[in-house]
Amino acid sequence: MKLWFLILFSLVLSLPILAKEKENRVYLKPKTIVGNSEIRLSDFTNWKGNWNPILFQNLQYPLVLEPDTLKESLNTRYKKETGEDLSFEVMGKEGILLPKTSVVGKKELERSLWKELQESVDVSLGEEGQSVRLSSEKESLHTISGTKLVWRNTGRTLHAGKRLFPLDYYFEGKMVYSESVPFLIEEKKRAYFTTREIPSKAVLTEADVALKEFFTADHNREYLEESPVGKTALGVLLGDSAIERKQVRTLHTIERGQEVQLVYTAGNLLLKIKTRALASGNRGDEISVLNLTSQKIIKARVQNEGICLLEEI
Repeated sequence: MKLWFLILFSLVLSLPILAKEKENRVYLKPKTIVGNSEIRLSDFTNWKGNWNPILFQNLQYPLVLEPDTLKESLNTRYKKETGEDLSFEVMGKEGILLPKTSVVGKKELERSLWKELQESVDVSLGEEGQSVRLSSEKESLHTISGTKLVWRNTGRTLHAGKRLFPLDYYFEGKMVYSESVPFLIEEKKRAYFTTREIPSKAVLTEADVALKEFFTADHNREYLEESPVGKTALGVLLGDSAIERKQVRTLHTIERGQEVQLVYTAGNLLLKIKTRALASGNRGDEISVLNLTSQKIIKARVQNEGICLLEEI
């Protein structure tokens, strides 16, 4: 019984000491992005105590922190400022403070990435803006002073669209930080544009379209590069817009193989015959139709959908 009492008493006495040691335990973060103003202990460790000294100011280059060096500095600083002895324990491996105090402008970012792409992409890009152009979605980028910036994994192919390019920061030959920078990639394409609004089912004429070159970020859209004259709009086409392949097709008022009603009028006489179109045609075109009863081939003129006129017998 006495033994248990002594053990319990020892634990009670040691609890404040253990708690105090735990309170003075500091965990050093591996990497910390900072500005160039005041840097306190809590900025790069887990420290939450009331005593929170400013350890660095106006940092212009990355600073490597060793646990033992930081421990010695904290013990000395605490005694000097409070007059009390306190033993700090710094946990973790070395840490590094990374001051983002430099600024890279939009144009500089674009030139740097373009130079890298020219070397890494399989196909020749030519001059910037010749067949491809890129633009940074950031007006400027705050970077870490004293580091070398290297674009990583730009790839061997380049497609239009929004893309994130990884940018690595190297300090003394080692990568210390990485972030992704958003860019918009545009490809130059040729396509036919509408010169006016085209109603649905209208047959395009030369006056309705014009061939243009333009930059676009829509890599997956198939624009119409061959002449669309004579093709039919499958829906309404807005004015001054690029025509996509899926928006037009070669359609006719009457399609080949379609069953057609052949109509003949003479005075008050109206004659209707069932025929089959042997060719496709639009309104006003003359096509051959097959009389389904007599199996004779007749020339007729397309009047409307499913209707042809027999002009002469």
